Amino acid sequence: MGVKCAAILVLATVQALAGEADVVPINWKRFEHRAAPNDNLQLAARPLLNAARYNLAWAPAGAAKVETGWRDFKKVDPHNFTRPVCSVAVASAIVLKTGVFDEKAVGVPLDEALARTLRLIKAAARAHNRESWKYPWQSPFWAADLAQAGWMLWDQLDKETRRLLVEIVEFEANRFLAPDYRVPYWNGKGGDTKAEENAWNATVHQIACAMMPKHPHAPRWKRIGSELMISAFALEQDLKSEAVVDGKPVKDWLRGYNVRADGALINHSLFHPDYMTCVNFNLHAHIVQSLAGQTVPEAADFRAEFIWRTLAAKKWPSPPHHPPGGAIYAPGQAEVYYPQGTDWFKGRLAIFYNLDTWAYVFGWGKDLAEPPEKWIRLRATAIVKYQERHQDCRIYGDGEFTNFMPREQSDFGSLANAYLTLWLHAHRALSPTGNWLAPLRQ
Repeated sequence: MGVKCAAILVLATVQALAGEADVVPINWKRFEHRAAPNDNLQLAARPLLNAARYNLAWAPAGAAKVETGWRDFKKVDPHNFTRPVCSVAVASAIVLKTGVFDEKAVGVPLDEALARTLRLIKAAARAHNRESWKYPWQSPFWAADLAQAGWMLWDQLDKETRRLLVEIVEFEANRFLAPDYRVPYWNGKGGDTKAEENAWNATVHQIACAMMPKHPHAPRWKRIGSELMISAFALEQDLKSEAVVDGKPVKDWLRGYNVRADGALINHSLFHPDYMTCVNFNLHAHIVQSLAGQTVPEAADFRAEFIWRTLAAKKWPSPPHHPPGGAIYAPGQAEVYYPQGTDWFKGRLAIFYNLDTWAYVFGWGKDLAEPPEKWIRLRATAIVKYQERHQDCRIYGDGEFTNFMPREQSDFGSLANAYLTLWLHAHRALSPTGNWLAPLRQ
């Protein structure tokens, strides 16, 4: 269930070690050269700008909800208000900094889009208050999104917001250094893998090391980050693996596993394809470490291609699985097949589209009849069709995906990450993968 509250209370008393001066801003001049022609990047712009139109219109009300205190409402309100604020902040920052912004498509001028984004960042940063927004189970990846948004717009932030972001990142990353913290595992027991939480928890260590590479805790952040990423999608067979990742054998990183041998991931007591896409959290290191010009940890790629191929190519017969059976990536169909059904929504596309961009960039699945590029085009086109149903360019209609309030904002984040991945690839700016612990004494 994530980090224990006791650990949070202990670390809340630790004096901050870093400050604004410890942050190394992104050197945007590295990306001024002309990007290589990329049809997929151009294709990715349209659903992203549509999502920006909807979410930047939503932003003032979203910020106001956090500013005026969701704490007076239900316990789940941080998830429904702070989480989407962080998602929209980082997605908007990506739109603003990659040059894809188009005033006509987005519906507001550039300076207004920037002002709304900065307001989101400040609102969420002030609300954290070293209490993890009272939602410590998910707060590390909300903090990672918020920090990335601020880091990308560092020159536009006021001093208070810069200070708050440094404190938030440091606080959330340090939680996992508590003496009583142990990386959790599923180990074939119960209905919830620990893959998603281990992967999303690692995102705060990715951004912490990207922003503050010389922080005194950076070596420890890297170690726990590697352990979380490797553990997230580990198989039982990996407990015996001698393959070296980030400086030591996989078996020495692990105390358990989180994915079945056949590639199925169990969450909510279902074989759940949606949660397999949480490998995107691990792969996100390729984004933030590349923005920083740093080596990407080898752990970021651990089992990622295996998970994508399980989605794209492995066939699940019916029976025992739901009809019609077959691969989760159903040929010619943007919507995926759920072998045991889903408790979310069958029309989710953005999370799979995001993962497909990584498969395309890394050249996975070139041997398949339907390679990643085909899935990218199919799903991007389908997302635009979803958006074109609505004047405000939202993806979901009435009665669709109603059990997940931040659906539009979460998908905006996925679309923005997909675009940024393709943008970095087009600029030939994705950093090499290696042992990010190499400069340290092993």
